[in-house]
Amino acid sequence: MLRKIKSICFLGFFLYLFWQPSGSTPNDLDLQNPFQEIARGDTFQIALREAILTALEKNPVVMIQRLTPKIAETQVKEQRAVFDPQIALSANKNQTKLQRFLGSRPNPFEMTTDRSQYDFGIAQALPTGTTIAASAGISASLSSIYSDQFSGNVGFTINQALLQGFGIGTNLANLRQAKIDLEISHLELQAIAEEVTAALEKAYWTLYLTGEEIKIQTKSLQLAHKQLQESEERVAVGKLPNLELAAVHAEVAIRQEALIDAQSRYQQARLSFLYLLNPTDRQWGAQVPIPEDQPFVPADTLDPISIHEQLGLKFRPDLHQARLALKKGEIEITRTRNGLLPRLDLFISLGRTTYAKTFQEAIPDVHSPFYDVIGGISFSFPIPNRKARASHLRAVTSKEQQELALLNMERLVQWDVRSAYIEVLRSRQQIEATQVTRVLQEKKLEAEQEKFRVGKSTNFLVLQAQRDLTASQLDEARSMVAYLNALVDLHLVEGTLLARRGIQTANE
Repeated sequence: MLRKIKSICFLGFFLYLFWQPSGSTPNDLDLQNPFQEIARGDTFQIALREAILTALEKNPVVMIQRLTPKIAETQVKEQRAVFDPQIALSANKNQTKLQRFLGSRPNPFEMTTDRSQYDFGIAQALPTGTTIAASAGISASLSSIYSDQFSGNVGFTINQALLQGFGIGTNLANLRQAKIDLEISHLELQAIAEEVTAALEKAYWTLYLTGEEIKIQTKSLQLAHKQLQESEERVAVGKLPNLELAAVHAEVAIRQEALIDAQSRYQQARLSFLYLLNPTDRQWGAQVPIPEDQPFVPADTLDPISIHEQLGLKFRPDLHQARLALKKGEIEITRTRNGLLPRLDLFISLGRTTYAKTFQEAIPDVHSPFYDVIGGISFSFPIPNRKARASHLRAVTSKEQQELALLNMERLVQWDVRSAYIEVLRSRQQIEATQVTRVLQEKKLEAEQEKFRVGKSTNFLVLQAQRDLTASQLDEARSMVAYLNALVDLHLVEGTLLARRGIQTANE
C-alpha cells in the first residue's frame, strides 16, 4: 500500500512539472467527452414501457420467431386435409380400327369402334378408420359391326379398418401432434419475447446507470480540481509545501481516467439499448436515447418463496414445452402401438347399372334392376414386423426420457426461482446499506475539508474521503439498478415477466 502511494505521488509530481495546470478548471479539456463524434444523432426521450413495446414490435429476433407459429399452423391445416373429401373426374375417348374374321368367310371384315367413358367420384376418410366413396359414370360403345351400347353405373363403397388403422386416437394422432407443435411454437415465441423484454429492461437501466456514473465521476473530478485550487492557494501563501501538489495532480489524472471509462461504458450501453430497440433510422448508431423513467423500489413486497416456485412451475414457457413434448410422446406411443397390429379391413361395395340404346337414356339410376354387390375381408401382416416394433420401442423409450427430463426441469425451475429470489433479497438490502454509507461518507468529507482548511488534515486524507464518497455514490446508484435487474431475473425465471408488464402473448 505504501509503495502504491509513493507511485501515485511520483506520478503527480511528474505531472506537476510538465503539465502546468495552474488556473485549471473543470471546464478545461479534461472534462470534454472524447466520444462526442460518434453520438451526434437525434436525441429522443423514451419511457421504459414504450421501449419494451417498440422492441417487441421491431426487434428482429422477435420478428423472426413470430413467423414460427404461422409455419406450425400450416402443419395443422395439412393434417386436417387428410380428412377432406376428394373429388375425381375423368373423361376418355378411344377409337380403334381392326380386322375380324367372322364365321366361315375367308376374307376379314374391317371393324371400327368408338368408346367413350365419363366418370365422377367422391371419397372421404373418417377419423374412425372408415373410408367411404361414391361414384357415377356413363360409357358408350359404337361399333361398325355390333349394335351400339350405352350404359350408366352408380356405386357406393365402404371400407372399415378393424385392427390397424381403427379408432379416432390412431387416425387423429398426427393432427393432435401438429396442434401440440403449434402450442409449442407459441410458447417459444413467448420465451423469446420475455428474454428480449428482460434484456431491454436491463439495457434501459444500464443506460441510466452509466449516465449517472458520468455525473458522479464528473463531480468527483470537479472536487479534485477544487482541492487542487485550494492547495495551490495555500502553497502560494506558504501554508503548504510545494510537494503536496504532486498527490493532488495524480488524483486529478486518476479521476480523469475514471471519467473516460464511465463515458466509454455509457456509449457501449447506448449502443446495446439501441440495438435491442431496433430503430429504423440508418443512422441509429448515432442516436442518443434519454431514459424518462427513474429507478424505483416497487411498493409491493415479495411473496413467500413457495408462491414464486408455484408461479414458475405453472407459467415457465420451457417447462410448458416439456409437458407438451411428453403429451406428444404419449400420442406417438398410441400411433406406433397401432402399427403392431395386422391389417384387417372389411369392405362392401354396392352398384347399379343402366343399359340403354341412346346416350340420354343411359343416365345412372339407383333404381335400376341390374346391380352388383361385392363384400369381403382383406388381411395383411408383415413378418416379423421389425419396423413397427422398432418404432414403438423408440416411442416408449423417448417417453421415458421425456419424463425424466421433465422431472429434472421442474427441479431446475425451482432452483432458478430460489436463486433469483435470494438475489432480490440481497440487492434490496444493499439499497439501504449503500444509502447509509453515502450519507456517512458525505459527513466524513465535510469534516476532512473543514480540518484541511484549519491545517489539521492533509491532501491525502481529503482526497481519500472524496474517493470514498464517489465510491459510495456509485454503489448507491448501482444497488438500485441491481435490485431492478434482480426483479427482472426473478420474473423471467418464473415466466411471468410479460404478464407483470401487462403484455399478452398471441396464444392468450
